[in-house]
Amino acid sequence: MDWIFDNFNILAIVGIALASWLKARSDAKAAEREARRASEEMGQPAEDVFGPGEPWNEPQQWEMPPAPPPLVVKPRTPPPIPAVAQEAELKRQMQLQERLRELRESKAVTSGGAAATRTRAATQQTGYTSVAVPVGLRSVVRNRSDIRRAVILREVLGPPLGLR
Repeated sequence: MDWIFDNFNILAIVGIALASWLKARSDAKAAEREARRASEEMGQPAEDVFGPGEPWNEPQQWEMPPAPPPLVVKPRTPPPIPAVAQEAELKRQMQLQERLRELRESKAVTSGGAAATRTRAATQQTGYTSVAVPVGLRSVVRNRSDIRRAVILREVLGPPLGLR
């Protein structure tokens, strides 16, 4: 009930809009009835959409077939590949396969495989780098990650939302 009194101006606007819509609708129906009466008084039937000089043709009756014609579905087969192109394609694939084998061998020799990579990663020192503190506001605004960090810190460390 308080909501109605608090938002009375909104309800009044909605009521006025609804009333004007209903009035426009009733006016349109009244104008349609008046046009129908006027056409009946002039001797024309109400549903006559043709003028006095236009010919009236009866609609033609078309016979519908009992069922649609059956669909003819032909199986799709890919076009045949010429023997010359097939030989060239096989030769190209063999060259690619040989090149891939060579790359895998060279990678195993140079990197030592997955075990060597794990060993290298374990032996590397993982030290933290110091983060440079920005000097001015201009340098903070240029960096998107610093802006995000500042917004999050403000939300976390600032006053609660209920006390703002």
